[in-house]
Amino acid sequence: MTEDRARRRARLASGEPGLLVEPAADAKVLYALFTGVPLAVAVYGLTVQRDTLGAVGLVFLLIGFVCGIPLVLLLAEQRRAASLVADIRAAGHGADLGPECHAVRVGLNEPGLGPGSPWDTVPPRDAVLAVRDGHLQLRAENGASADIPLPEVLGVVLLPAGRGRAAADLHLRSGEAVELRTTRVRPLGVTLSEAGIRVLYENVVV
Repeated sequence: MTEDRARRRARLASGEPGLLVEPAADAKVLYALFTGVPLAVAVYGLTVQRDTLGAVGLVFLLIGFVCGIPLVLLLAEQRRAASLVADIRAAGHGADLGPECHAVRVGLNEPGLGPGSPWDTVPPRDAVLAVRDGHLQLRAENGASADIPLPEVLGVVLLPAGRGRAAADLHLRSGEAVELRTTRVRPLGVTLSEAGIRVLYENVVV
């Protein structure tokens, strides 16, 4: 276990109170608003007032295009996540998943000095996490599955991660830890928090 993970585990084992993670506004609505307003101004400038506001319309058209890139990327990521969840649900080992599923990436760390989890070490793979009937469910695309009783979960720390993805560092009372990489760390935090799992933040905006 790395020094950072040992520090997170010490925080979870301390008396530091956990936080209730609340849902945020739908990012698609915000991105659509930031994209739609410039495009509306661009259409007005390029059609209704083309002679006087044509240049302004072109500027706002460019702004709308730039603002639309995050929306396109977000929709593509959500479509990929939904496809992964659907594929794993259709497989035999994912038929019993809870109603709220989260696409995650696991197997991102090398074995350390402490007890290692097969969900945390290479090879990396896509998986789905859900909570149902007092268990934390993990189902991987390669057929691997795990049902962890919630009392065995020490807690989770939400943290920034490389390659533009945030992550949740999940720690078990056995000493094992599993990094769950995801682009939707707040919804994941909401699910874990509502299940009674202790959640802490590590300098992350979610």
